[in-house]
Amino acid sequence: MDTKTLLINADDLGYTQGINEAVFRCHREGVLRSATIMACGKAFEDAVTRAKCHPQLGIGVHLALTELPSAAPPEAIPDLVDETGNLPPSPAALLKGLFSGRVSAASVKKELHCQLTRVLDSGIRPTHLDTHKHVHLIPQVLEATIEVARKFKIFWMRNPFDCSPFWAATRNIARNQWGEFLGQHTMAWLAKSQHKAFQRKIHRAGLKTPKNFLGISLTGLWNPSLAMCFARRLPQGITEWMMHPGDYDSDLQGSRTRLLKQRQVERDLLLSPLFKEALLEQNIQIKHFGEMSAC
Repeated sequence: MDTKTLLINADDLGYTQGINEAVFRCHREGVLRSATIMACGKAFEDAVTRAKCHPQLGIGVHLALTELPSAAPPEAIPDLVDETGNLPPSPAALLKGLFSGRVSAASVKKELHCQLTRVLDSGIRPTHLDTHKHVHLIPQVLEATIEVARKFKIFWMRNPFDCSPFWAATRNIARNQWGEFLGQHTMAWLAKSQHKAFQRKIHRAGLKTPKNFLGISLTGLWNPSLAMCFARRLPQGITEWMMHPGDYDSDLQGSRTRLLKQRQVERDLLLSPLFKEALLEQNIQIKHFGEMSAC
């Protein structure tokens, strides 16, 4: 494929109202065409209401197996939730539970099924799936995600293997961010050992993923110069670019996410006329997953 197609996706829609406000503003006034909604986010209903007024924004599902309250009744998945009905606090805790046998694959499938049902019942037809903290890198979670994707006839899924150019990134981030970048880049590099197995499972299931993915190494580190650099270096084919725009408000301040004021940097980037101009100069087609069937 000799064209460059960019799917800029805003994760965490429905997490807080401030995130919702930023996502839909970036869609109305900026370059954002895609977002993924959290069925268990406390601002889920607000996101659904806003989505009905913005039918051109492609909305997928940001499946969550950590941090949030479960969509399934806690008594139906007792091995996956704590005494308060919350999912495991981190991907590491989820991974430990799955590999020790304490958490069952059946409970994971039930929770994902309930989250997708909640989104569909709201009137949203999902364009694609991804997972909070990329937990579909875990084999049991990937199998469950593939199963629910096929059941609900959702054919696109995030390819969570980062292709961010290392040296270009280091030249465009502040020195005090190098440590964080190196840690995230190392984790993304280690995950690539699963890439071939991941793609085999996806293709065997009849599902699709974008060829390229940008975001893991640079989560929380985006700035205008870095974004401009990557726009000029965007590879051929279909690339998903993960972003986390948001308004920093009291709800976000009191939440468990580590991405706080940085969300406003990404919001402003997606609203920037200069960034939009840079994408146009590179003849990059900006689309959402629901527009990919013809590609």
